[in-house]
Amino acid sequence: MFLKLRTQLLLVSLSLLVLPWAVFLFVAELDRNLRGSQLSSLQAAANSIADSLQGEPLFVSRVRPESKTLLAGVLDSPVLLDGYAHDWTTFELTRRDFIYANNKVSVEQEDLAAASKLSIHAAVRSGRLYLFLRVTDNRLLYHQPNQHLSSQLRLSNGDAVIIRVLADDGTIRRYTFRWEAPGRALGRYYGKVFEGERPILTGNEYIASMVETGSGYDVEMRMPLPRNNVFGLSVIDRDARSGVTRWTGMFNPDELDDTGQLKVVDAELSDRLSVFTQSGMRVRVFDGQGWLSADADRRAPDASVREFEPEDANVFDALVYRFISWSLAKNVNAGRLSEVDDGKLTATEFELFEKLASDGPAFFRDKYNRVFLTALQKVTVADDLHGYVLIQQPRAALSAFTESAMLRLVKIFGLAVLFVAAVLLSYATLLSWRIRQLRNIVEGVVSRDGKITGTMPPSTTGDEIGDLSRSFHGIINRLGNYTGYLQSLGSKLSHELRTPLSVVTTSLENIDKKQLSDNTVVSVERAQQGAGRLQQLIRSLSEASSLEQTIEMSERQTVDLREWVEVSTEVYGSTYPKRRFQSDVQVSTDASVYASLELLHQMLDKLISNAVDFSAEGSIIYIGLYRRREQLVMFVENQGVPLAAGVKDNLFEPMVSEREHRDDQPHMGLGLYIVRLIAQFHGASVEALNLQPDAVRFEVAFPQSA
Repeated sequence: MFLKLRTQLLLVSLSLLVLPWAVFLFVAELDRNLRGSQLSSLQAAANSIADSLQGEPLFVSRVRPESKTLLAGVLDSPVLLDGYAHDWTTFELTRRDFIYANNKVSVEQEDLAAASKLSIHAAVRSGRLYLFLRVTDNRLLYHQPNQHLSSQLRLSNGDAVIIRVLADDGTIRRYTFRWEAPGRALGRYYGKVFEGERPILTGNEYIASMVETGSGYDVEMRMPLPRNNVFGLSVIDRDARSGVTRWTGMFNPDELDDTGQLKVVDAELSDRLSVFTQSGMRVRVFDGQGWLSADADRRAPDASVREFEPEDANVFDALVYRFISWSLAKNVNAGRLSEVDDGKLTATEFELFEKLASDGPAFFRDKYNRVFLTALQKVTVADDLHGYVLIQQPRAALSAFTESAMLRLVKIFGLAVLFVAAVLLSYATLLSWRIRQLRNIVEGVVSRDGKITGTMPPSTTGDEIGDLSRSFHGIINRLGNYTGYLQSLGSKLSHELRTPLSVVTTSLENIDKKQLSDNTVVSVERAQQGAGRLQQLIRSLSEASSLEQTIEMSERQTVDLREWVEVSTEVYGSTYPKRRFQSDVQVSTDASVYASLELLHQMLDKLISNAVDFSAEGSIIYIGLYRRREQLVMFVENQGVPLAAGVKDNLFEPMVSEREHRDDQPHMGLGLYIVRLIAQFHGASVEALNLQPDAVRFEVAFPQSA
C-alpha cells in the first residue's frame, strides 16, 4: 500500500524528533553528572557538620538500656493540659511503647495478660517537659482517701503514675500522681523526716490531667526538665480482687535507687544545623546508641507538596514536566530509608548506616515515595564511634535545573517540529493539487477509448511539474495528429480501394467461364470470393467511420422495451434457425425508454450476432428484461466458454476480438464497440458477466423514462 505525498512528507517530518531526543539524551547525561557532583557536595557537607560536632556534650551522656530511656522531641505549638491527644497529632516522634515484660527477669503468663500497657509521647517546650501517656488497663482503680495507706502502698491505694527525678540535694525524688476521679492531680512526694514523721508534700509544678478511655485511661503531664536527664516513669496497676500490684515502665518502684534516663532532642543544636539546611533538606544527628540528638527538618510536610514546580504552568507544561521528571527519575535506583520516627535506630538501621558510611552517598525514598540524596558521616573521637550525621536532600530540588531546561527544550523543539511539519504538509498539499490538476487535464483531453477530444495548454512554471506538463502537451499533440490520421485511414482506404476493387469485380464477372479450363474456373471463383470479402471489409470500415455521425443524427421516440424484446425474440428465432431463442421478461409494469429504435435494433443485432458466434448449434439464447432500482436492464445470454478475467474490461474497446477460430467472414472487432457507443448515446451502461456453470450474459442498463 502506497501512502499519499502529504502522508509521506508528514512521516518524513517526524524524523525531526531525533533532534529533541538527542538533546534529551544530552541533558540526561548532564543530569547524571550533576547528581554525581551533588552527591560529592552532600558528603562534604556531612563531613563538615561532623567535624563541627566534635566534643559536643550530647555524645558523652551516660549509657542506659533502651527500656530505661525515653526520648523527648520539641513541641512547636502550646499544649492545653486536658488529658486529650489533640495537641499531639502533629508531633514528629511516634510514641514509645512499654510492656510489662520490660525490665523483668521472668514473667508469668498470668501476669503478662493482666498487667497494663503503656505508651508515652515526650516533648520539651519552653524549658518544661510534657508527657502524654496512654495506659491500657482492663480495670481502672481510683484512690480511696478513707482507706489506710500501708508502707507498701505508700502514697496511693489505687492505680497511679509515678516518676523519679533528681532533686536539688542530689537525691532521687519520687512523685506520685493519683486520682479519686478523672481530672487534674499534682505530684505528691515524701518530705524530710520531722519529729519522726515524713510529711507528704505536693509539687505544684508537677501537674497531670487524666481522662478515662474505653481501654483504660489517658494522662497528660507537665513538669520541669529533669536535672542531668535523670528521669524515670512507671505505671502502677493494682488489682483489688487479688491484691496484686504490677508495674510497667522505666524503673522498678520497689528499688529505691532504680531510675531511667531522659534524652532530649537538642533544640539549640537543631537551630545550628539549620544553617546547613536548605529548603527541602533534612539534617539529623544520632548518638552512638542510635538515639536522635538533633533534627533540622525543612522538608515538605507531606507527599502532596512538591519541592519544585514550574511557576504559572499550564496543562501542557504540567504534563510535559511530569513526563520529564518521570523519565529522569527512571535513571535513579533508590532504596527505602526508614524514617526512624521513634527516634531510635534499630539493628537493621545500624547496618544500613554502616553501609552508607562505607559505600558513600546514595538515593533513598521516604514514606511519601519522594526521592532524596542521602549522605552519612560518622562522628568519632579517638577512633571511638560517638554518633552519626545524616543529610537528606530532595532529588526534585537537584533536578530543578535539568527539568526546567528539558521543559524549555521540549517546547522549543516541539514548536519547531510542528512548524516544519505544517510547512511540509502545506507544500505537499500544493504539490498534490498541481499533480491532480495535471492528471485531470490529461484525463479530460483523452477519452476512455483513447481518442484525443481536446487540447492541453502547456504550463508556464519552470519546475519539474511544469516540465512534465509541457512534455504531456507535446505528446498529446503528436498523439492527436496520429489518432486523426488513424481515424481517417478507414474512410481513405475505403475510398481508394472501392474503385479498383469494383474494376476487379466487374472484370471477374465478365469472364466467360465456359471458355476456361476447370483449374482456371476454380481460380476465378476464389478471386471472386476474395473480392467479396474485401467489399465486406470496406463496408465495415465505412460503417465504423460514419457510426458517430449516424448516432448524432438519429431521432428518438418512446419505445416499450417489453414489447420490443418479445418481438425481437420471434424475429431472431426465424433468422437463426440453428439456435433456440427464448424471452425472459421480468417486468410487468411500464418499461418505456426514450430511444432510437433503429439504433436499438443495430445494437441488438451486434449482441445476437456475438451470442450466435460463441454458442453451439441447438443451444438456447435468452433475450430478457428486468428492473434494477431505477434502471431497466436488457440482456442477451448464451451458453458458451466463460470470459477470461482480463478480457471483460477490454471487450467494448475498438479493434478487440477474442475469437479463437476464424471463419470466412472478416471480423474487425467493432461489434461490441458499436454496442458501447449506442448505449452511451442513450445514457445507458453495458457490462459483460460470467454466469455459472457455463454461460455469458451481456447487459445494457437504460435509465427509465420519466
